Amino acid sequence: MKKFQLSLLMIVAAALVLTSFHVSAAFPLRVVVNGERVNFPDAQPYIDENDRTMVPVRFVSEALGADVKWEDKTKKVTITKGSIKAILQIGKKSIDVNGKAQNMDTVAIKKEGRTFVPARFVSQALGADVEWDEAVTTVYITTGGKDEEKPGATRDVAGFKVPEDIDLLVVDSTYNGEVIVEFEVNLLRANVEKQIEDLAKILSQKCDQDTVDAVVDHIKKKQERFYELEEKFIHDKKSKQDVWIMQSYLEDITVVYFTSIKA
Repeated sequence: MKKFQLSLLMIVAAALVLTSFHVSAAFPLRVVVNGERVNFPDAQPYIDENDRTMVPVRFVSEALGADVKWEDKTKKVTITKGSIKAILQIGKKSIDVNGKAQNMDTVAIKKEGRTFVPARFVSQALGADVEWDEAVTTVYITTGGKDEEKPGATRDVAGFKVPEDIDLLVVDSTYNGEVIVEFEVNLLRANVEKQIEDLAKILSQKCDQDTVDAVVDHIKKKQERFYELEEKFIHDKKSKQDVWIMQSYLEDITVVYFTSIKA
């Protein structure tokens, strides 16, 4: 059954890769809050005509620990976190933060039944830092500020201890009711060798050395952005879990670790 599931996932992923290859070279836009990828169940974030990342307000705000209220009559959304209250109105180029209006260069809108707001303005209004990584089309939102980050700090991703200060992208997701961990090495990001080294160190927390070596040896075959890297499946004897190196047509190399954790 598991082999069938892996085959099905492989087919779906291959179709997605081919589609993205022919239509656009961009990755799906992702939002990561404090190291955790935000999952959007329906309407997805996008970049508007003003080059602003627009996100469904409820999911990002709740990931930041804020409460969200929608007033249908006034078309206003109120975001509250502690002593901070931010108010946006559909179609207006301003955000009210604790009674003080701040100008924006784009507007909040209603789309696909969701209220979309500019990620940067809302996140900063709530005291968070925002970074955009164009290479992997990812918005990173962090609370507390970078100056408070302790050297050697780590976060937990489905049982893996992941250092905060690495360029390797590590997020958890779900497939068929179970948690999977996605590691992404990107050839357009800084220090590819360091990304691979960090991948090896993190995988070694659960996998045996043969598995780690096999993963590293395979992904190192891709030295150029448009080199087609064949997919590869590896069964790790130590954790008794599967590792899947996805086929890569572009600059991203994705390694999927299947856990036995129920979503």
